[in-house]
Amino acid sequence: MKHQQLFKCIVIDDEAEARYIMDQLLKQLPEAELVTSAYDAQSGLAAIKLHKPDLVFLDIKMPGMTGLDVVVELQKLQIKTHVVFVTAYDHYAIEAIKLAAFDYLLKPVDPVQLKAVFDKMGKELSQKVQFSDRLSMLLQQLHHPERLRFNTRNGFFLVEPAEIILVKAEGNYSEILLIDNKKEMATVNIGQIGEMLDKALFFRASRSILININYVRRLDRKSRKIILEYNGTSREVCIAREQMGDFERVWG
Repeated sequence: MKHQQLFKCIVIDDEAEARYIMDQLLKQLPEAELVTSAYDAQSGLAAIKLHKPDLVFLDIKMPGMTGLDVVVELQKLQIKTHVVFVTAYDHYAIEAIKLAAFDYLLKPVDPVQLKAVFDKMGKELSQKVQFSDRLSMLLQQLHHPERLRFNTRNGFFLVEPAEIILVKAEGNYSEILLIDNKKEMATVNIGQIGEMLDKALFFRASRSILININYVRRLDRKSRKIILEYNGTSREVCIAREQMGDFERVWG
């Protein structure tokens, strides 16, 4: 009979309620061994040095030393562990985090997504992924935010995902509205662009519209209109009836 693999875990979060919730969720997973919880980055680092956990569930925004500072310190100390960022916001750093951290979870934490972290952990260990390489990539991405390349009829343009307000299908092409109110025409269809973008940040409002949820201001259920606001500008887009339920679930 195959034994259940245990992963030692540490939770670092300055909010007592958030620590308690994460502790309780971890205790429900047979593969999770909760070693300790820490209320700030400094005590969290001390716990990591002492216990050498497999997984660290780390809040990003903490007073004093942030979660990102902890990642820098881990690299300096050459400590190998797997960092899972747990955050309630993150509309700027999440692309780098998703690419280079082991994983991330959005608050309130979904137990199904938490379980998926442990499933992923087992797979990565079997593939012998080097976490030191992952940390190096994370730090590089945080200092040099990822830019996406989109081809145009005459060349290409580069843009950070956070600069994209919405994408509108134009046949086999896509019109991309940027935060400076400029529009770019990319020679790829909206489905291909959807695959390039983080599904935690971009929502397919309809067959022809993809929106950045960080700019959502309000929803009118009766008219099925979403209002986006950015740089003092507002824009109205229609949401498909069949997408209403999924859209509301994004906001809990």
